[in-house]
Amino acid sequence: MAEAIVSHAVNKLEDLMHGDAESLYGMNDDIRWLKRELKKLLGFLRDGNAKQKQDAEVKSWIENVRDVTHGVEDLVDNYLFRASRFPHSFSSIHSRHSFFKKVDEIKHKINGLLAQRLALGLVNLGANRYITDQIVDPEARSRQCVFMDGDDDVSTSIVGFGEERKAIISQLTSSGDQLLVLSLVGIHGIGKTTLARSVYQSPEIKRTFIARAWIFVTKHCTVINVLKNIMKELVTIPKKIKGQALSERSKCIIDEIKEDYSLERWSEKDIKMALHELIKIKGKCLIIMDDVRSKELWERIQTSFVTTDNGSRVLLTTRSVEVGKHVGPNRAAHELRLLNENESRLLFLKKVYPEEIVHEFMVDLKEAGEELLRICGGLPMHLVLLGSLLSRKAKTVGVWSKVLETLSFQFNDILCFCYDELPLELKNCFLYIVAFEEGSEVKASQLKRLWMAESLVLDKEGNQERDTKANRYLEELSKRSLVQVTKRKYNGDPSRVRVHRLLQELCGKLSEENNFLNVEGRCSKQSDHPTVITARRVAFYGVIPNTYFDPLSSNLTTPSLRTFMCFGSSKLQHRLGQYLEGLRLLTVIDVEGEKRVTTLPSEISNLIHLRYLRWIVHSNQGVKFLPSLENLHYLQTLATNATITIEDGLGGLKSIRCLTHAKCGLLVAKQLIKLTQLKRLKITLNEAVILNPFEKQRTLESLSLFGEEGSIPMEAFTVFPALHKLKIYGILADSKPLPAHTSFPQGLTKLTLAYSCLTKDPMPTLEKLPNLMILSLEDKAYDGKYMICSEVGFPQLLRLVLKKLEKLEDWEVGNGAMKRLRSLVIEGCRKLKMLPEGLQQINSLKEIKLIQMGNMVVIE
Repeated sequence: MAEAIVSHAVNKLEDLMHGDAESLYGMNDDIRWLKRELKKLLGFLRDGNAKQKQDAEVKSWIENVRDVTHGVEDLVDNYLFRASRFPHSFSSIHSRHSFFKKVDEIKHKINGLLAQRLALGLVNLGANRYITDQIVDPEARSRQCVFMDGDDDVSTSIVGFGEERKAIISQLTSSGDQLLVLSLVGIHGIGKTTLARSVYQSPEIKRTFIARAWIFVTKHCTVINVLKNIMKELVTIPKKIKGQALSERSKCIIDEIKEDYSLERWSEKDIKMALHELIKIKGKCLIIMDDVRSKELWERIQTSFVTTDNGSRVLLTTRSVEVGKHVGPNRAAHELRLLNENESRLLFLKKVYPEEIVHEFMVDLKEAGEELLRICGGLPMHLVLLGSLLSRKAKTVGVWSKVLETLSFQFNDILCFCYDELPLELKNCFLYIVAFEEGSEVKASQLKRLWMAESLVLDKEGNQERDTKANRYLEELSKRSLVQVTKRKYNGDPSRVRVHRLLQELCGKLSEENNFLNVEGRCSKQSDHPTVITARRVAFYGVIPNTYFDPLSSNLTTPSLRTFMCFGSSKLQHRLGQYLEGLRLLTVIDVEGEKRVTTLPSEISNLIHLRYLRWIVHSNQGVKFLPSLENLHYLQTLATNATITIEDGLGGLKSIRCLTHAKCGLLVAKQLIKLTQLKRLKITLNEAVILNPFEKQRTLESLSLFGEEGSIPMEAFTVFPALHKLKIYGILADSKPLPAHTSFPQGLTKLTLAYSCLTKDPMPTLEKLPNLMILSLEDKAYDGKYMICSEVGFPQLLRLVLKKLEKLEDWEVGNGAMKRLRSLVIEGCRKLKMLPEGLQQINSLKEIKLIQMGNMVVIE
């Protein structure tokens, strides 16, 4: 772990050196020296890690290296803060002398550690960094995997449970209107979630159930949280079906859930009733609750289901046999067993050779392979992790024997071993996942932007951009089965990921021990480990613990804090600015759900190191005030549902890469051209905007525009030539038709239009876009009766969504049109008379969904 911390510090120093030399305020030579000497220490740490369990002095040396590295980061960041904020006073000889005295102290400590390593007999083994040809090719992944909505590993990991899978699917799809509850029982890592996910994604289940919901039940999850999460999965239905309607109270609750409000004004009884009504109206539903820990939780939730009598089903996974038998008393719980020798070998080899079909070990690897299987003990999680790790290594006797030797030193702790074997670039990236809620699906885009803000991903390596490199990191973690990709984008990039509970617990333990990231205010209770005073990253869920506050001043006692995350904390209501005033080294602020705090403190303007600011308030007003941003020259991500005005100095955000959720008007929109690093933009226009068509913003790749009537500028199609993804929600200025296809960005691969009220058929224009892969026309995007897709139109289109085009009656598809189409979704087009005959000529078409067509609710 110390290796990763030193590597991270080196990355940050390299980032500084790549910037403007003047911004270092005379520290250029010192930063160069510190980077060089830290790299030397990094080479010896690998040998130290191998020896520290047998040698207490080596362990102490490693801890000292970690502390000195943190000291280097603090020294440099404090220096830059003071030099930037107080340039006149800092230019005095006394002020500069005090800082350079601290530099000399750090240098003395580093020289002492380098000398001490000689006495300890540590040798330079180099850093465990990437081997280039091991890294997965994202483009290859995109060619193989489009519209991947489920876990990458589900199909390959179902080994040994084929009969259980068939039995569960048979029971869930059996006839009968009475509620049926089944359970999957087994120890951690035995494959409960994987099997349940395979059932959830099976074609039989998709055909049988009108709606499905997957809920992960966390350790601290309340009944209301579970009910809310189930409803969030089901609220996409209309208010009225088959003559039934929701009560006014239930409508209010569901509307608040859609906006992700806390539901604090509603009782548990009210929320249960709303869920009960929703399921009865929705029809036959399947609800999977993953990792239920107590009978009491189920007892309080199940009253929402028991009298629905519409054929709905519930499947629970649990580690407790008692819980499993309690929830489904009429049927025996499905208790999963460990895999036998043959099953273990099959699963293991599937992971070791992911691109091949191999059933037996090669002769020279047989002895080592059988010993590795013995260590795994038939537990699927161990087989998957160890097999995936070996897929990244050479298949030789020497390498596999070395793995066995290292495992024996670590008492066959496979989880720790797989972490230790990560390249340095990935160790901190993996640990960062502990900041997110246990078992949750994490947005890959959010995770990658946090990595980049923390300099966990270097700016460039060769010609690789940060975004590309972050994708490669995430793919590598997926290849090692340390993260599961649960959903992919149209181009194959990860969209959402999750981490197994045991791996997240490992991340939490390592993060806490090494003062990397504390969650929910936890810190190590051991005296030789960091306290909250030296915490560098914290993620709070709920009230911030009192241990983080000075008892006299009530300030946060964490001067070295780099990352401040807070989700739903009532402690933020008062004196927030005072908390932030002393946290001048902050790089990341991520706050969500605190609806009482709608005004951001002005102190944020002084956080010159800030690279990531996300502040989302779940209220009708959003964030009412955003302070000036003109000093935040390093800010890369700004995500806030605030109204941005010209006074914010938006044009000064030279490093901004991502700007989302914001509301802005004419003056700010004109400044967007000046944001030369901007790659992703998601804003609401609160007034009509006109952009100069002769000015181009050439870095923007993703644009989402939400506007009031007539506020969407026509130039949105022309001034961003690098766009790959475009979403427009609203009527175009002056209610004009779409521009000619030559005005669109020619690299556009995904386009969504909604509420555009176009009166002229958009297909003759859109079908000429040469690279368009995803097209969604939603919610009155087109108000005409007829639509024609001509021959050879849409040459690259893979997915087409037509939703709530309420006037559409006839649709014609010419022969040869959409020849690569794989998925077609038509929803709420009630006047559409029939599917076009031309669809029969599309051999690539794999999926057609027809939803709420006329009086029918059909899913195929």
